[in-house]
Amino acid sequence: MPREIIDDKEVTLPQVKKILKKREKEGELSFQQTITLEHATTYAKMTPSASKRLVKRLMKNYELKRFQAVQIVNIGPTTPEELKTLIDFRSANLTEEQLEEIAEIMESKVR
Repeated sequence: MPREIIDDKEVTLPQVKKILKKREKEGELSFQQTITLEHATTYAKMTPSASKRLVKRLMKNYELKRFQAVQIVNIGPTTPEELKTLIDFRSANLTEEQLEEIAEIMESKVR
């Protein structure tokens, strides 16, 4: 049965996990959904609510675009060097100090 698209935005892996767990209770998941749930379960590094708050914090405090903040939360870089591989920090107007702050935030949040 086709599903209606309700929203079209980036979501974090913990949110994907939550959505698919809920969907799983409603009925059998498709092959793609099952694989996606396995991936999200393996790589989600925090709770869905914590990931949402962190995305908002990164967007507000560091003026990152949503897709950049979601990528950071999904991968969980804990060093400025790892962050630099994820985002073009120059176009994001991030200083070395800000990169260090984000890395420290991520280190404290990932489990």
